[in-house]
Amino acid sequence: MKKILFLLAAATLLFSFNKPGNDYPFDKWDAATLEKANSAKDAAGYSDEEKKVVYYTNLVRLNPVLFAKTYCAKYLDSAKTKETSFTRSLKNDLSTRFKPVEILTVKQDLTDEALDHAKDSGKNGVIGHFTSDNKSYDFRMKKFKGAYTATAENCDYGYKDGLSIVMHLLIDEGQASVEHRKTIMDKGYKYLGVSIQSHKKEKWTCVMDFANDKN
Repeated sequence: MKKILFLLAAATLLFSFNKPGNDYPFDKWDAATLEKANSAKDAAGYSDEEKKVVYYTNLVRLNPVLFAKTYCAKYLDSAKTKETSFTRSLKNDLSTRFKPVEILTVKQDLTDEALDHAKDSGKNGVIGHFTSDNKSYDFRMKKFKGAYTATAENCDYGYKDGLSIVMHLLIDEGQASVEHRKTIMDKGYKYLGVSIQSHKKEKWTCVMDFANDKN
């Protein structure tokens, strides 16, 4: 029953993007890939949009070329995003540079950290990886020593829907090193925690905490 409900939900998502008359090949996404990407479907405490952050992140990891032709192309067109060197480099990276990598699965400890930072940032209007009382990212991540060998964090501002958050981080406008994009596509990371919270200055913030396996 759960599988049927998921496939119906996935079909609804695809239909909303794949209306007659457009050139985006959403029908190329097979049901098995869509189901695999939805690794947060049963994640405790996750909102629908937080689940979608995980879902779209996994889709672009599983098939960057098809993501470029579907969700990325449709988003850039429908959002009427101005073409820049960053949107061009993203399309090129997805089409030629990035290789398919495995999905990310949700971990509760990473989710708790993302939630804490998103709430603190939002309540106090903080931007970036430092807490409102000036604790650094490295200090915050000390708690994971021994559990993971590497961690990373993406913070996004101004968006509350999953696709916009993932696309904004993938475009990474103004970030010369496009580290957010690279983090999303990094094959070394296996786990993820996500939280979307209201933000005092930017309306919304999303924190994504990534980690790899313990050696």
